[in-house]
Amino acid sequence: MGNVASQGRATEASAFAVLELLADEAPIDQFESLVEEARWRGTTGAELAFLEKAKRLGMAIYAQAERRQRKEARLSAFIETARTLANTQVLPELLTTLAQEARRLFDVDLAYVTTFDRTPGLVSVSAFDGHTTVLAPGLTVPDDVALSGGPTPFWTPDYAADERVGHSRAVDGLMKSERVRALMSVPLEDGARPVGTLYVASRCMRYFTAGEVSLMASLGELAGVAIGKARFLEHATDVIAELERHKAGARGVRETTALHGRLMEVVLRGGELSALAREAATGLGGALRIHDAAGAVLATAGEMPAEAGADAVRALVEAAGERSPREATMLDGGLWAAPVLAGPEDLGTLLFSPRHPLGDEDVPLLVLVAQTVAAQLLLRAGRQDAAAGHDRDWLLEDLLAGPARPAGRFRERAARLGVDLGQPHVVVVARPEGDSQDKLDLWASSYARRRNGLKGMHAGSAVLLLPGTDATAVAERVSRALAPVLDHPVTVCASGPVDAGRDCADITRAHEEALRCLEAMIALGAAGGFASAREHGFLGVLLSDTHDVEGFVRSMIGPLADCDAQRFTEFTPTLAAYFDARGSITQTAEKLHVHPNTVARRLERISELLGAGWQQSERAFEIQLALRLSRIQHVLRKRRVTTAGA
Repeated sequence: MGNVASQGRATEASAFAVLELLADEAPIDQFESLVEEARWRGTTGAELAFLEKAKRLGMAIYAQAERRQRKEARLSAFIETARTLANTQVLPELLTTLAQEARRLFDVDLAYVTTFDRTPGLVSVSAFDGHTTVLAPGLTVPDDVALSGGPTPFWTPDYAADERVGHSRAVDGLMKSERVRALMSVPLEDGARPVGTLYVASRCMRYFTAGEVSLMASLGELAGVAIGKARFLEHATDVIAELERHKAGARGVRETTALHGRLMEVVLRGGELSALAREAATGLGGALRIHDAAGAVLATAGEMPAEAGADAVRALVEAAGERSPREATMLDGGLWAAPVLAGPEDLGTLLFSPRHPLGDEDVPLLVLVAQTVAAQLLLRAGRQDAAAGHDRDWLLEDLLAGPARPAGRFRERAARLGVDLGQPHVVVVARPEGDSQDKLDLWASSYARRRNGLKGMHAGSAVLLLPGTDATAVAERVSRALAPVLDHPVTVCASGPVDAGRDCADITRAHEEALRCLEAMIALGAAGGFASAREHGFLGVLLSDTHDVEGFVRSMIGPLADCDAQRFTEFTPTLAAYFDARGSITQTAEKLHVHPNTVARRLERISELLGAGWQQSERAFEIQLALRLSRIQHVLRKRRVTTAGA
């Protein structure tokens, strides 16, 4: 009795020791030292095993906290980068800031930005950050489409050995001079117009993670918006300079500059579109209304006349393809219409009703206001897209972690992302073979957004929560959409449907079931296909919560398993090896490293335990299936235990 009590006290002490290390935020090597000290003291058996398990759980909690801290630090750094870029208005200074922030964000040796040269096929280095040898602003090199022409970030752990790039003499010489090994690039676009490429590079081999590639994509989108804003400001400055040279009308250059400054202050501080409309209407002297590309009202300031009704706006939308890119048009009744454009993209229409007739010198100011509205719409869209992408990942991560909050809270968060958890959903797990994590992450984000679903990354697999009632059909659609994107086979498994609006815990259970289905397919040699956890056949028998797999296995090989467990015999592995050797006693003996007579005696005992006729074809097939199911159950259970304790 005393030994039991002392063992219990020792176990409690071990648990408290791990908790104290976690509470003190001790270095991770102290967890291992705790076990080594216990061994040195002579601790063995159950107490040592308990301490090992406590150590693994402590290290798992430690690693989870570190991952969360890294995620928070990366998000904080990205937000700071966004703020810095938003406050930089001069294009050359913006590009230099972009290179500096990218180098800091990804902790690389150097970062640089190239822009397209006037000569086709050439690019010029416009900005850089880091210690360089020959890389400098103004350097012109051939453009490599593999690095700058893709829709998503491109990365390579070893530039010199990567056959996907063009390897022109000039670019290879530049990379060699700077001793570049790992390289990642993302195209930069001003609206729909490509303007250049952002590069980050390391002088040692490095494999960029899926999170870093996704962050690079977000940085490229943010930089594109900032570049568009800077170019807009340059154009606005040119307009103001033109107005100053011609000594524009009654408002004068000073008033124009002041209005421009007030409008840009609203944009840069993230003000609402309605606030921008009020400031513009006050500065222009009249009433103003902003419509989107479909004619819907986005914001209004002042009282618009009856002539500015829905019919007039509809006519403007229908005639949008015929108007000139930067033309402001006078309508009936003294109304003015100015297109809100971002490059070739039509963002909407600005309607203005002046209190006094506009002169020729006032029209450029109206165009300037329309361009400011375009910048505001682009910035708002960029913020919404970036926030929605991260929110989709975080929401699904919270759901899979085992929701502790009421289901209503999750429904509200999902509704803000356009996801209706009150509808049936299917949980899909997609795991590629080979190194395709970056493409998988980018593709999954886009696919989930198009399907009004959620996406997350878990243990090298993409996890999707998609609307649907047929898990097999959803898995097939994902497989057919994803297969052409990746360079490697991908295994897709689905589970559901689940009623996430009623009980969010169903999502966690469906994810576990889909993951078990995927592991079973891989174990059975069916990788590269698709399935659902509730399909008929052996896979459904193995995975479904309602099928008695354990009963089937015991009915076939239960006596062998019991005898092995009670008497430490080897009947079950002997029978499995016998079937693998196609009934050859000699090959079975070689595989088990025993004498053939030993195999023969074991088979005689197996016949006694299983009964006569166990080698007949139908019975033998069922026994082989039971052996394989038992082996798969063992593999899956072992993996789940390993995952829980890692």
